[in-house]
Amino acid sequence: MIKIKRTPFYAALLAAGLFSCTEDDGPVTIPPTESAVMDPSVGGPNQPNQVFVDLSTEIQTSVARNHWDLAFYTGSEFRVLLNNSTSALADELAKTDLTAVSAEDTTGWDARLDIDAIFGTLFGPQRPEWLPEAATWMDDPSGDLSTTAIASIKSNADDNPVYIINRGKNPDGSQRGWKKVKITRNGSAYVLQHANIGAESFEQLTIQKNADSDFVYVSFEDGIVSVAPSKTEWDMVFTVFTNLLPIDASTRIPYAYKDYILTNAGRVEVAQVQAEGDVTYEGFSHAQISTVSFKSQVSAIGSGWRVVAQPGSDQQTGVKEDVFYIIKDTESNYYKLRFTRLVDPVSGERGHPQFQYQLLVP
Repeated sequence: MIKIKRTPFYAALLAAGLFSCTEDDGPVTIPPTESAVMDPSVGGPNQPNQVFVDLSTEIQTSVARNHWDLAFYTGSEFRVLLNNSTSALADELAKTDLTAVSAEDTTGWDARLDIDAIFGTLFGPQRPEWLPEAATWMDDPSGDLSTTAIASIKSNADDNPVYIINRGKNPDGSQRGWKKVKITRNGSAYVLQHANIGAESFEQLTIQKNADSDFVYVSFEDGIVSVAPSKTEWDMVFTVFTNLLPIDASTRIPYAYKDYILTNAGRVEVAQVQAEGDVTYEGFSHAQISTVSFKSQVSAIGSGWRVVAQPGSDQQTGVKEDVFYIIKDTESNYYKLRFTRLVDPVSGERGHPQFQYQLLVP
């Protein structure tokens, strides 16, 4: 389910009909938001929602993060992403016929193709030999499309293997189940075949590329579903995020983080600013933009805006009060932004973020 929330000011503009046009005036351009405070509705401590935020319009789009399973890239390449927010994992079989795959092909996989099972190996008497492979069972967290768990979809159907997908976990921690899938191409479209692992038949879905979006999202239950807004209609998203946790010099494993922020990579630029001395959020002006360094990586904000209390530490879970951000949004507006809340002020529960921001003008 998708919920779109508009601030009172923006809703008033809509009600006033300012998106209309007349023969005399032509289309009316809505100016970007000058300042606002937003409370992304991630849904409390289990954080069941991904929340996409458009700064210039003050619109937040909330989507249940278990609402989808696969994201099909709409660019020139044929790439498919897993649902990172549920910690979904995938590994390929040495088979290309979906109907030839049975439960016997996945015996013991629940002890390795599972984020909790992978983490659990760290506390066993000996780490399994397959542990370094675990990083390849998820899409690279950098967003690099050349390093996805599902390889590029080939034009020859027989060159595409069957994959086993562990769909990860629901927000309440329950398992979402397993699927066997095969993905092929039909001209410029994708063809998805999927079934439960022990099933003898399968369902098939054709996915056309959509130029308005970077990805077309698919649910195994509901088919094509709406998730992210159009390409330029969001700047950042609050989400649970599966990253790669280094456990030694050469091994990284999937590990899920709450209260993570991704930006619209390639379209949004972010500079982190340390508030010290004469550099303050209140005093930062448009004239100072040239003094900061911008990044366009998807995790440019990531978890850098918050602190989580650790055992034996005197730190409290909350926002980093000495950090703020300069953001160049998808419309090339510059905003200064700081996070003002991570936890509910009464209950202390995580999953209640808040931030404020202000347009920087010359």
